[in-house]
Amino acid sequence: MWIVKIGGSWLKNPKLPLLINFLQKFAKEKIVLVVGGGVFAETVRNVYISNKMTEETGHILAMKATEIFAYYLKSINPEISITNKISNFIKKNLNLWIPTEKLSFEKKFQKNWESTSDSIATWLYSNTKSKGVVFVKSLSFANEEKLKLRDLQKKKILDLNVKNYIKRKKNLKIVGPEIIDLFENSTDWEYIVSKLNKVIV
Repeated sequence: MWIVKIGGSWLKNPKLPLLINFLQKFAKEKIVLVVGGGVFAETVRNVYISNKMTEETGHILAMKATEIFAYYLKSINPEISITNKISNFIKKNLNLWIPTEKLSFEKKFQKNWESTSDSIATWLYSNTKSKGVVFVKSLSFANEEKLKLRDLQKKKILDLNVKNYIKRKKNLKIVGPEIIDLFENSTDWEYIVSKLNKVIV
């Protein structure tokens, strides 16, 4: 099983349906999607800034915002199985995990603006039998080889809390829009994963 986190910025990418359809072809690998909140989460952040709201409440509402993206993806591909359980993933379908119900009551998960969907995906990776997590971003990494987590955090490409949820497993990968080219040129999931940039923890 692999965790694939799709950044909320992909909401505006015209190739989003293509990305989802490619991922569906690898459903047998038992892929579990985690998605960002994109413009929906930004709306929550704007309300948080302009109104009296605790950071924890803002974080929970931002997680709810990711669910809007989740159901939008299901409208693109009805084969997506949306679940809030972490042990209810269906091998034949593309799975999508919505975290609000589980993480709202998870005491060890920090509920602040530094725990974005990057942290959510990392938490899921560390708490399941998944082989690794792939962060799909809008920024290209085509000319990069190995990337250090702390450098990605300094550039605000990955959130500051990611490392808090990494346990013994440290198989983190990151890729940008060039993932479409990889999918177009190969039908071998392990080969594609081998071509992704490794995040050095």
